[in-house]
Amino acid sequence: MKQLLILSIFLTSVFAQSQMQRKNPEDMEKMEMRKKRMEQLQNQKESTMIGLQTNYLDLSPEQAQKFFPMQKEYKDLVREAQKQYREKVGKLRSKAKDVSKFDVNTAIKLQLEMKEELAKLESEFLKNTASVLSNEQRTRLVYQEEKMKSEVAKRMAERGSDISKRNFDSKKKLR
Repeated sequence: MKQLLILSIFLTSVFAQSQMQRKNPEDMEKMEMRKKRMEQLQNQKESTMIGLQTNYLDLSPEQAQKFFPMQKEYKDLVREAQKQYREKVGKLRSKAKDVSKFDVNTAIKLQLEMKEELAKLESEFLKNTASVLSNEQRTRLVYQEEKMKSEVAKRMAERGSDISKRNFDSKKKLR
């Protein structure tokens, strides 16, 4: 009886391992496909932004050739600063397993440091663009993010009103 039990446990574990090994390549393939798709979407987004910025700032090809590498370097530095902040806050969270023991003051200090670093990076980037962009283009660049956000908000509001009108109309037809 013991031998039968041991044999069944052994066979079950062998079967489970073989299932895991069979699934693993499929899962890895799916993950690779997702990763490639995300990279494609990111590249597509970057290309779209480059086109929009080129038009918005009215960049010449020479300016674009100098400006976009500068901007990429700036964005990479921003991502790194944000990553370091997330890691530091993550360490704080992991130390405080109980929410009541979380060091909020340190988290606030870290957030302030990150925002100061981001402001410093942006200031340096904008100053460095003086060698590439005209004063008018730099002014547009300073207000570009703000303008884009307001345009997106406006579009979302328009879509929201269109959707609510459609919903209202569809409810009216149901009666």
